[in-house]
Amino acid sequence: MAKEQSLQKAMDYIEENLTKDISYYDIAREAGISVPHFYRLFKRLTGDTVGAYILRRRISMAANDLVDRNKSIVSIAFEYGFESHDVFTRAFRRVYGMSPSKYRKSITSVPLKRLTAISDQSVMDEHQMKFSLLQTEGLVVAGLECRAVQWDSDGAVGKLWSEFLARLEKIQLIQDKVTMYGICEQETCNNENFTYMAAIGIDAGTDIPSGMTKKFISPQNFFQASVPDCISTPDAYAGAIGYARSLGYALKDNDIIEVYDGIFQNPDVNRFRLLIPII
Repeated sequence: MAKEQSLQKAMDYIEENLTKDISYYDIAREAGISVPHFYRLFKRLTGDTVGAYILRRRISMAANDLVDRNKSIVSIAFEYGFESHDVFTRAFRRVYGMSPSKYRKSITSVPLKRLTAISDQSVMDEHQMKFSLLQTEGLVVAGLECRAVQWDSDGAVGKLWSEFLARLEKIQLIQDKVTMYGICEQETCNNENFTYMAAIGIDAGTDIPSGMTKKFISPQNFFQASVPDCISTPDAYAGAIGYARSLGYALKDNDIIEVYDGIFQNPDVNRFRLLIPII
């Protein structure tokens, strides 16, 4: 089993069993990798422990359930594996800065976010992803599209980049700085098939060669992961999306964007920024 598939299987297993007892052994066995290997991989991707991730994910789901005022706080606590109301309240307060009852009274349509968790870089190193929030202005890109499959198992994404780079000189660029984009159309690593675009930022009025597509990306908010070159693209997707969810961010059904600050070179391992759309 490919490493990337192992990680996604592990993340999926955690997500499907948040209301059950989960051990490191269970996760690693489902993923088909050893416990030490999974622990190291997860820590490298998020800078966090698996246990802390699972706890935050449970608290995040519990916060969503607090919207339903017909559910008692005690029943929500028990559903997510907390042994008592007090234990749940203490854990909830550590994440959201208030008790579940106060949160329920002040709740809005979008849960509060634990911003400090993605601004503290004290535990990060050059081999780990770094996370931040990003608000962007709209931009226009031009490029080529293809239908791709998960993990790029048929090599379609790699072939697309090769073809696009070969035709890049035909685009009359106005800006001096070159920024390349890999765009997954409404893709959250759960669909087996998706549309992928290899593109470059252009001025809105730039003419594009025949066969290429021009696309407008609207202004929006992103959960941004800075990905070092030692982490593969599929690993980055699985880790960043899971980590955003664990912090309570609601993902928006918009395109996920890979940003390459310079000419794209390697479709498998390349330093880039991953932009996850959030509400």
